[in-house]
Amino acid sequence: MPSPAPLLRALLLVLSAGSLAAAAAAPISRDDPESSDPGRKPISTAAGSAVVVSANPLASSAGLRVLKEGGTAADALVTAQAVLAVVEPQSSGLAGGGFLLYWDSQQQNLEVLDGREVAPRSSRPGDLLTPTGKPLPWREATARLNAIGIPGTVALLWEAHQQFGRLSWGRTLQPAIQLASDGFLPSPRLLRSINLAQRIGVGHNTAFTALYLPGGKPPPADQAFRNPQLARTLEALVQHGGSDFYRGALARQILREMARLQAGDPDFRGWSPTDLSSYAVLRRQPLCSEQLKHRICTMPPPSSGGVGLLQTLSLLNQSTDLPGSSAADPQTWRQLARAQAWADADRLYWVHDPIDGGGPAAALLDPAYIKGRADMIKAKPAAEPAPGLPPGIGRYPYGRPNQGREQGTTQVTIVDRFGNIASYTSSVETVFGSRHLVAGMVMNNQLTDFAFEPQVDDQAVANRRLPGRRPMSSMAPTLVFKQGQPVLALGSPGGRSIPHLLSRVLLASLVWNESPQRSVGMPHLSSRGQGLVLEQDPPIPWPLPLDQLQTSDQPARLQRVGSGTALVQRINGRWHGAADPRREGTALAIADLSSRHSRCQPQDLKSDP
Repeated sequence: MPSPAPLLRALLLVLSAGSLAAAAAAPISRDDPESSDPGRKPISTAAGSAVVVSANPLASSAGLRVLKEGGTAADALVTAQAVLAVVEPQSSGLAGGGFLLYWDSQQQNLEVLDGREVAPRSSRPGDLLTPTGKPLPWREATARLNAIGIPGTVALLWEAHQQFGRLSWGRTLQPAIQLASDGFLPSPRLLRSINLAQRIGVGHNTAFTALYLPGGKPPPADQAFRNPQLARTLEALVQHGGSDFYRGALARQILREMARLQAGDPDFRGWSPTDLSSYAVLRRQPLCSEQLKHRICTMPPPSSGGVGLLQTLSLLNQSTDLPGSSAADPQTWRQLARAQAWADADRLYWVHDPIDGGGPAAALLDPAYIKGRADMIKAKPAAEPAPGLPPGIGRYPYGRPNQGREQGTTQVTIVDRFGNIASYTSSVETVFGSRHLVAGMVMNNQLTDFAFEPQVDDQAVANRRLPGRRPMSSMAPTLVFKQGQPVLALGSPGGRSIPHLLSRVLLASLVWNESPQRSVGMPHLSSRGQGLVLEQDPPIPWPLPLDQLQTSDQPARLQRVGSGTALVQRINGRWHGAADPRREGTALAIADLSSRHSRCQPQDLKSDP
């Protein structure tokens, strides 16, 4: 590996020549929704018989305590997400949605739970268009009530706990209630996110400004921050169970508060009791593919991230000698960027809520189709990527939309002492979602993930907004198997770039045999339209001079990348976790190496409402 000094000289030479430039700092974008934390910090790692990796040390600590008490990965997940709703509300919360991959060690089965938000029954395809039929400015759309989807997070957590939990539901929520009631010191990232939300616009909701901007300024960093309304919401969930959010007194409170907000947004047609009561977590089949001498399983549609991740790895494997590659090989990095771009062209065109038909996810991974796409990349590497026609489809049935935006997201990855694994990605969309508060909860704005324009050139867009539909997502929680057993689990926030980030991490882990610490800390690159983003100031320096990545068809720029990978990997019979240092992520573990319970699911000790 080149020493830092030659790397620095090479970078300065490139910058002085003008071929690479650092991108101007933007407050928010569809590809970099939350900037990385400034400065360098150690990469948090932990190893043992059980591991929790989350985006915040308070969430990881609370989850680990649950595991030490004999809880399962599902119990710890409920705890970690509930705590994140209190301490990291800019990224996820009870009024958001998410996807869960859960490995049930006793049953030797991988469960997939879809807790994505749903468009209410009053939705119309043009809800995010101006009166003249043009798409609303994105920043304006993020604050509209029409952007809020029916939340799925509570339903997903409740269902996962009911099936896989061991401790009581109330025990799992208690740490979040205590933090919301007694308070916690706001983290630097939370305070930066409040400032960012203020720049985007918060004047449309007085409850938000009263809580997060008292007196027009973020809360003091040295004083306990409290959210008593959220504490009461969590206490209601303890008393009445997760169903209270959808069919009980809490549901009625949510509907009342949404109705009051409706008075300030005349275009919003409101939610009905049926919108909440009819919400259901959907169980889906994992999307799996044999890649890199492993079986990789991830989220199927309505996630496009899973398709994009598996396509990227397949295309890269077809176009590069991966077994002979290394992190210092510029050709591998260049081909990775091209594979990302061609995978994006397919996923952003084809993927939509499968309620309207199965969709071509499996066909997009067909080996013959992948080979044809890889041959196109080799023959015309500078060609602009376009969606292909997978096997069994003879025409392009949809209009081609503009690329959408995805924003505030978080990742939790957990393995317990019984061998169960949770890989969970959740989101409220933009930083602090819609910046509306209801019952102390940050309300999502996930319906901006639908195409704003429902038709393009007189053709319906696949990912158009319709009642009861779930918008396309890039979230892609993932598990990796070897000889039928899980050996790695991961996921990341990062908006539209999620499959780009995960493909690079898996390349490092499974091909370059990097440690979990180096896999999450190595630099990222991301294909953006006709250009290429190279991570500026990555936690682990670039292993090659950056001028070697510059090509005529992929003009590059330097830019910080706000990933938040949470990874656990089994190495020599022990689980190792690593948290992305670009955020406040923390990995914690139970050091006990005993494996006597590795195939035994504990006795059910739950006592639920």
